[in-house]
Amino acid sequence: MNCTETEKSVPQSRSSVVAGVLGMAGAAGLLDTGVLLMAGRGLNTGILLPGFLGGVLLFMGAALRFRWAVAVSPRWHLPRGVFLAGGALWLLSFAAVCCILCAASFPPECPPCDWVVVLGAGLHGDRPSETLRLRLETAAGYLRENPGARAVVTGGMGPGESTTEAEAMAAFLVKAGVDPGRILLEDRATSTAENLRNSRAVLEASGALAEAPPSLAVVTSGFHLFRVQVLARREGLAFFPVAAPTPWYLLPNACLREYLAVIKSLLLDRE
Repeated sequence: MNCTETEKSVPQSRSSVVAGVLGMAGAAGLLDTGVLLMAGRGLNTGILLPGFLGGVLLFMGAALRFRWAVAVSPRWHLPRGVFLAGGALWLLSFAAVCCILCAASFPPECPPCDWVVVLGAGLHGDRPSETLRLRLETAAGYLRENPGARAVVTGGMGPGESTTEAEAMAAFLVKAGVDPGRILLEDRATSTAENLRNSRAVLEASGALAEAPPSLAVVTSGFHLFRVQVLARREGLAFFPVAAPTPWYLLPNACLREYLAVIKSLLLDRE
């Protein structure tokens, strides 16, 4: 084999390795979406996005492996460069947001508070999703430890739900031993911003904000706390965060969905 043939084989070998890595990453993304859909985890951005990204990566791997024009032709050099630069910038921004979410997901221990606001997270029919179940278990534990605290459960009815999240959440807490007289319902919110805004209205209607502001805790998933804190400041709400755990197998999907939600909240949720 002469030098020219050796030089050609090295780039082709590297391309094969990159194509293989892209193909495996793409297959993992598609598998993640497929498994969660078959498991009945719902239909949302966090579940669909890994499949979409997986399809893109799989296409890129195939294009490189089979040397399609879009991957190797000089004619596609500029679009290819723009696409790769955009992908690198997105990856950096995603990593930065994930670091911020992680830093906010381990708050200090919450002291005893007068009120606990529990944020909704979706139902399967009338059953709490896994994420919501863990929030409710965390809230129930806090309410047992602080018998003087009262709760506001917040969440309306979304697609695929047969009751409001607030009603299902209240039923869960009552079954867990919480006196129903300690629970107020906010059953219209369809977003985190509305959860906070409407919960404030419920507290005002109850007279809790009539004189001195009450001490307030908010229970939500750890990955969700950063955005909740941003939105709560806009509503003039000061609170102690209480982090509920997230199942490890849902964490990548939750982070992808929360990445988009953080951008939306920073840009749009200002009213």
